[in-house]
Amino acid sequence: MEDDIKAYHPSHLEHELVLRNFKKPYHCDGCKEQGFGTRYRCESSNCDYVLHESCMFNSETATHDFYPDCTFKFSYEPRSCGTWCNACGNNINGFVYHYEDKDLDLHPRCLNLKRKMVFYGVKFKLNEKVTSKGKSEGGWSYKSKCNNYHFHVNSITEMLHESWKIGDYKDESISILSLKNLELRLQRSSDGGSSRGGKYWKIVKVFLTAVVAILLGDPTVVLTTTLFNLIT
Repeated sequence: MEDDIKAYHPSHLEHELVLRNFKKPYHCDGCKEQGFGTRYRCESSNCDYVLHESCMFNSETATHDFYPDCTFKFSYEPRSCGTWCNACGNNINGFVYHYEDKDLDLHPRCLNLKRKMVFYGVKFKLNEKVTSKGKSEGGWSYKSKCNNYHFHVNSITEMLHESWKIGDYKDESISILSLKNLELRLQRSSDGGSSRGGKYWKIVKVFLTAVVAILLGDPTVVLTTTLFNLIT
């Protein structure tokens, strides 16, 4: 089509990549992480190279609120196979943002996580370090101002990895990420109560949808309610 948005990327100069929006999961050839919906795809025969939009238009340098004095430099691959993301704690296998002086590494998708979000009047703040039962835990975590909601970024990414393993992707017309027998580790503070009623799950559902949309590189948030209906 004449209106197709096309562009070249330095990691795949042999063919143009075309902007597409298939409602199904994919594996990004840039950061090597999961994606959903919108992506840039090579449509040449015998080639199916795919990139998140954020990987397609990566910047040479980047910053994050947690490290205001640090300038991360973009790299097409990690320094070694043992490079871990300081945000989610998972291994980095592809595109990465690295700050050498403090030996910090971030997935491109984790760099995009918002510092603050508000849903139904509940304010969520991203924390670099989390203390639970007097012990410091690694990895970033979202915690609500009211202390009733607590979500580890690592737990959310584990949920995505698990859904990849058992998901049913045969139907391309809808987005089904099967969460059968999947446990999402949701931590609540002691004064948050044990009730998981309508308001609690409504906030959880909307919050997780927003975070997952960022992690999957889907800014249009076209995930169907199937994903989180299986949780609730």
